[in-house]
Amino acid sequence: MEKRIYEIALSLLNNVGPVKAKALVAHAGNAEEVFKEKDRLLGLIPGIGSATIKSLNKKECLLRAEQELIFLEKFKIGYYYYQDENYPHKLKFCEDGPLVLFTKGNVNFNQRNIAIVGTRKATPYGKNLTRDLIAQLAEYEIQVVSGLAYGIDIEAHKAALNNNLSTLAVLGHGLDLIYPAAHKSTAKLMLENGGLVTEFISKSPGDTSNFPKRNRVVARLCDATIVMESALSGGSLITANLANDYNRDVFAFPGNIDQEYSKGCNQLIQQDKAHLITCAADLVKIMGWEEKEKNPVIQPQLFPELNDEEDKIVGILREKGETEIDTISFLSEMSAGMLSMHLFNLELKGLVRVAPGKKYSLL
Repeated sequence: MEKRIYEIALSLLNNVGPVKAKALVAHAGNAEEVFKEKDRLLGLIPGIGSATIKSLNKKECLLRAEQELIFLEKFKIGYYYYQDENYPHKLKFCEDGPLVLFTKGNVNFNQRNIAIVGTRKATPYGKNLTRDLIAQLAEYEIQVVSGLAYGIDIEAHKAALNNNLSTLAVLGHGLDLIYPAAHKSTAKLMLENGGLVTEFISKSPGDTSNFPKRNRVVARLCDATIVMESALSGGSLITANLANDYNRDVFAFPGNIDQEYSKGCNQLIQQDKAHLITCAADLVKIMGWEEKEKNPVIQPQLFPELNDEEDKIVGILREKGETEIDTISFLSEMSAGMLSMHLFNLELKGLVRVAPGKKYSLL
């Protein structure tokens, strides 16, 4: 049986999300061995437990995965498994990253990805702001990532196409449908310069519970997330908070304090969860995309005292050179919060510098 069948089936198991599934693979060696291993032994894996194992529907998932493979081959769907070399690097070290991704179109994950998100009930102000921002960013060859939803999302995709920029839509359903149906024509145009991405198999409807999962992929895939308009709750704020958790840069446009769909942006700025920007130039400066004056030299301590965690980080950077924060987190086995604290301390000690995109290197 082809290995992709086991990999897809792994993502379909009852009560087994990406974290538990990866633990099963770490124990068994690969997806196929998870299905061949005795349930009794799988139940002994820390964090899994016998109750989870008893609920597994292995045979059903394998049959469904066989059907899905036929769908992938028939419609030439792109396939990415988290252990494969072609899997997006920005998701590679994400503990809860999707086990599998399916794509349609001319998809290239390894670009300067910028998430543009906001309310589905966008105002004319928000729509114009989105169009203007993307037009101003066109010269920087960004790839616009959003969710193909009503409001800010669809304005972002259309603006990208109008400016000859690649654009990706991360979906909360399978690739056999487009939701909302009104955006089919835009989705079709996107296939030539960008495309569609999802972790859901065909015949998966756009259930409300799928959208937070979709939002985490948007946040993790992108170098920065920009919130254009948002109320005090909604998917765009979920994406922004996730981006913060993933050590990604977050930006928001401030708005009138009396306007419902400015309150979310204002709150992000007030809580120091987002940089305040008023134009593309603000974003470009903060992201370091323009030529900057030479950074002032930080005089390192001659003999700085390092704790064990700091010493481990310095060792990683000495071996790897300039390294993304995701990779440092994976190699050091530190949580994002703990790692950020130690990296900040190393900056204060004059040992480490940070470059745009949360890349670190030794001074």
